Amino acid sequence: MTARSPAETALPVPHAGADPVGVAALLVGTAIVAWSGVLARFLDVGPLAGAAWRMGLAAPALAVWARALQRGRTSRPALAPAAGLLILAGLAFALDVGSFHISLTGTKVANATFIGNVAPILTVVGGALFFSEQPSWRVWLALALALAGAWVMAGMVAPTRVGYGDAFALSAAIAYASYLLIIKQLRVRLDAATATLWSAVVSAILLAGAAWLHGETMIPSSAFGWMIVALLGFVTHATGQGLTSVAMGRAPVSLIALVLLAQPPFSALIAWLVLGEAMTPLQIAGGGLILVAVVLSRPGGAPVQRAAPRGAPRR
Repeated sequence: MTARSPAETALPVPHAGADPVGVAALLVGTAIVAWSGVLARFLDVGPLAGAAWRMGLAAPALAVWARALQRGRTSRPALAPAAGLLILAGLAFALDVGSFHISLTGTKVANATFIGNVAPILTVVGGALFFSEQPSWRVWLALALALAGAWVMAGMVAPTRVGYGDAFALSAAIAYASYLLIIKQLRVRLDAATATLWSAVVSAILLAGAAWLHGETMIPSSAFGWMIVALLGFVTHATGQGLTSVAMGRAPVSLIALVLLAQPPFSALIAWLVLGEAMTPLQIAGGGLILVAVVLSRPGGAPVQRAAPRGAPRR
């Protein structure tokens, strides 16, 4: 659902077993993903059409990744038994990316990115509600803080007066949390690459259909427009998500947590430099609450270990 502090000293030094390739993939991948909100602002197609291009152009790269991981295997993944979950995952991902693109037409990149960062907390809450998982009290406190932060970033107005951009940003977070919960169930039957590939294909089809029904402009009208959809699909999504997935299996968990946490501020910085979208004190305060909530929701005291491959961050 989209990084580093400018000073290298702000990053923790990886433990002795850290893989330099994993650390580099994490830093570069997260930095690339942080550009997605800014790039989406330059689309000359509708927001849903732009999201469809993003997912559709990323699919071939994801297919190459899935094919590479399957080399040497005697059997292919059984897609038929997982078809229902794949469709649900594709629907959730379509709602996530589509809502994020729509949110950018009605709010600042910083708001869309910070509010979208509520997704990891919502994922833990969803596990408690639907899969009998038992998160600690810290998660529930984190959820309250995150929602308060989103409200502050939205201007501290009555819920009925929240702007549609901020509302869609929160919808994107809910959709991405749902996607992660579905992917968790899919991983029992399919490997990560196959699940990611086919959920992306389904989401691209759904987004294209929604854009067409909505009467959006579907085809970029200029070379610059084509460049933007190509950058979103091949670079920010396929390359950025791919590098981050590599890092998830090779970089220390503590470093991954800090770098992914720094992505929203980095996106806000890019938006300020490129689009002139300066954050107000109220937005900074709300964004700070959300980051504190994400830190609070992480398990404390766990030993440092390697993270399993997974496709985050998403922006």
